[in-house]
Amino acid sequence: METLLANPAFETYAFCSAILAFKMLFSAIYAGTRRSKYQGFVNQEDATVFGPSGATALPQDPPEVAHALRIQRNDIENIPIFFAVGLLFVLTGASPWGAWFFCWTYTLARIAHTFFYTNHMQPHRAVAFVVGSTAIALMALRVFWTTL
Repeated sequence: METLLANPAFETYAFCSAILAFKMLFSAIYAGTRRSKYQGFVNQEDATVFGPSGATALPQDPPEVAHALRIQRNDIENIPIFFAVGLLFVLTGASPWGAWFFCWTYTLARIAHTFFYTNHMQPHRAVAFVVGSTAIALMALRVFWTTL
């Protein structure tokens, strides 16, 4: 492990991964706060414990809750790809500069994507998604070519 921590490329990857893990937690907390604020409980036990007296479960999520859940699902669908590809990118000999550039590009793009998604800002959200996806694709291509 000390060898990995001495590698500046791995250090960048690890730091960005930690930021993205916190960002995923933020998305989950955000979804939970929307559910509480809008009393959007779909499970009766949640309505009973967290809702006002006499609250009942709803047949479907209110729009504000559904929106927050889409943000969370988007993270769950995209960030683990960075965890895997970014790690392979670093382990196959990425330069410190390359790791810094691609890991930070992806991390900042995901943070921007969530900000734009939360605030209903298109086409900014789509641009942030494309920037992050491009960073992942280029890292994956480098892993592919390195391992041929």
